[in-house]
Amino acid sequence: MNPFASDVCAGPFGVEENRTVPGLNADVLGQLTATIDERQGNTGRPGGQPLLLLTAPRAGYGKTHLLGRLAAAAGGQVVLVPLAFRLEDEIGISAVAVRGLESMARADTPREGWTKLREACAGVCAALVSRLIESDTLPCANKEQALSVLNGDPVEVFDGNGSARLIGEWVRRFDGQLRKPMTEQAMKRVPAIPAALESWVDAMLNHALDGGMSRMAVLRTLAADESNEGPVTWLRLLGLWRPVVLLVDHLDTYYRNPEAGLRIASLLLDMSEMDGVHVVLSLNQDVWQATFGHHLPSAMEDRLTASQMLLRGIGEGEASTLLRMRLQHAGVKDDELREFESFVDVKRYFLGRPLGSVSARTFLRHAAKQWGFFQQTLASPPPSAASDEPVKAADADEPGVLPLMTDTVAENETPAETAIFDAGTTAEVKRMAEGLAEPEPALPQQLEKPLMPVNGSHLPPPVPSGPAYVVAEPEAPTQFSPHSASAFENLREMLGRLRQPNAPAGLAVESGAHAVASRLADVLGAAVPSAAAGLAPSAVAGPLVAPAADVERDVLLGRYEALRLQMSAEAVSLPLDYTKLAELIRLAGRRFPLVRFSEHELPGMTGRFAMCWTLQGMEIVFGLANFADGSYWRTLAGFAAGRLAELSANAVHDMPKLKIVTFKTEREQQSWAILRHSTAFPEALRPHVDAINLETAGVSSLYAMQRIIKEAESGALQAAPAQVMSVLARELDFFWKRVTRMA
Repeated sequence: MNPFASDVCAGPFGVEENRTVPGLNADVLGQLTATIDERQGNTGRPGGQPLLLLTAPRAGYGKTHLLGRLAAAAGGQVVLVPLAFRLEDEIGISAVAVRGLESMARADTPREGWTKLREACAGVCAALVSRLIESDTLPCANKEQALSVLNGDPVEVFDGNGSARLIGEWVRRFDGQLRKPMTEQAMKRVPAIPAALESWVDAMLNHALDGGMSRMAVLRTLAADESNEGPVTWLRLLGLWRPVVLLVDHLDTYYRNPEAGLRIASLLLDMSEMDGVHVVLSLNQDVWQATFGHHLPSAMEDRLTASQMLLRGIGEGEASTLLRMRLQHAGVKDDELREFESFVDVKRYFLGRPLGSVSARTFLRHAAKQWGFFQQTLASPPPSAASDEPVKAADADEPGVLPLMTDTVAENETPAETAIFDAGTTAEVKRMAEGLAEPEPALPQQLEKPLMPVNGSHLPPPVPSGPAYVVAEPEAPTQFSPHSASAFENLREMLGRLRQPNAPAGLAVESGAHAVASRLADVLGAAVPSAAAGLAPSAVAGPLVAPAADVERDVLLGRYEALRLQMSAEAVSLPLDYTKLAELIRLAGRRFPLVRFSEHELPGMTGRFAMCWTLQGMEIVFGLANFADGSYWRTLAGFAAGRLAELSANAVHDMPKLKIVTFKTEREQQSWAILRHSTAFPEALRPHVDAINLETAGVSSLYAMQRIIKEAESGALQAAPAQVMSVLARELDFFWKRVTRMA
């Protein structure tokens, strides 16, 4: 099985700390446990403690997993009650008790036949019997030993195979005489209706002794009875054993339901005022903004955010630890483990990504796909040793390196391997292997530094004609086989070596176009022989050497195509990353000579800016934020309206041209429709709003461009950002033209 297939944590129970990356959100976990410990010791407080708010930028950052680590770190010192409301629930205290009780009933413990609910019932009953012994209401020959056992693990007392089962058997024999004294002890500490409290103690003792769904059904009925204060009584009885931590999670079904958000917030704030009850609210940022946030009164919002903790993504070191831990748990051998670590190249994956922006789930899904490719390359059979075809020079020089394309296919021969990629992907890889023609820039680039002067000018020298430049046509269409996946990875690794700032010493002795051609031959060693099939080695060696600028350009294009394929998975599975788009728009605005770029801090929103392009009498204001962030869009609309009024006042002849440009995919279509019909944009400004829909292929192209520019800026790529833009600008022609088109 794929070691990375499991990427969703179903619930907080069952999370094992020894299978968790130790440094992952360790600061937040420490803050949570320390806060709960501090509140437990703060006895005699006049009122309730603030609610704990745990937020994450989006799904997949490990909120539920962190709650499970909190349960493991508590070490049996608290009672964890997970709570997930359902849409059919009437939000109230009874829904809290019923859903919490059900989640505990579904959570098994290591002891067979025991659930977290039965364990909690046993703990409450053990605490009541212990208080009977302490008050001498229940005579005991060895009081200290009995109290020590009852204050330990209640499962050992009430389980038939437990180490302290003698006490449990004694309670079972005399349960009729013990029920009333136990109820009296509960009345001293739990303010409740006596008859209802007696029913609770009776039901909890029955469930602790026997378990079973029928006993659980009785508890559920009592928890739903608001007329007898059943929900509150349930939580207070749990508090007799251990402090209660209410974990409120999975509120995504209430997205854009401010009325439900107000009721949930009011309910949880009231519950945090109960003695012995701690509330932890777990939310994603989009749910917080669309359901809670500014929809709440300021005083209530202030109480909710008084103890707020924000999760961050994983870093390169944590990702490497997670990768190794999953492989070791799956029983992968050490040599295969090291080979896969090299195959994935975690360092390259994190190159150029903002710190803390990669969620654990995103990385696990990336690793799962890479594991599939890795297994396909391992499962591919080695090439047959017996062959009538002569061994090519490249194969002899490069043992173990497979060509990207086969030379010929014998007539009436059925290939032993089947293609694993579709025709579009195959064409892209071929383009990357064979090189592309020199692109034309989308906008004039007269001010840009040329990539490399050749023969005293910026134009490549004329190509001499001659028989040496005649390239034989392949005899039959080529196939892209599983071997190609391995060759493709070799291509990426060789490109990586070519991109290193310190080139190998062997390259220093080479000069001019011959050195560049030699480096390209290392990268695309399989493509040249297959393209030059039928020529003698002497005929291929010299004439196929391309000008240095063309080779460097092809290397950049090859890297761009590799990144585009790599980014396609992120473009398909994740929401649109406006941070990447902002970086690309900022760099393009500064590089294009016909564009005047500016940034303006939005009023009242410190640290948040509106980016503008001004070109040929038109001003473009970019809106780059989640469509659920209403305050941002209202502020941006106000800024754009002010700019439009200023342009109108300064216009001499023509009416000023201004538009607000934003971007969306099919994933954001619904949230954009809601924003468009809201009051965020004034009626007069709506004709100036242009929401550009991006296809998946376009998104991956934009991400690839942003990533390769970051590599150039960091020095990982031996090219300046200006050179990258000069070579690759035409690849995003669809984007530049759509952005600058006036509606």
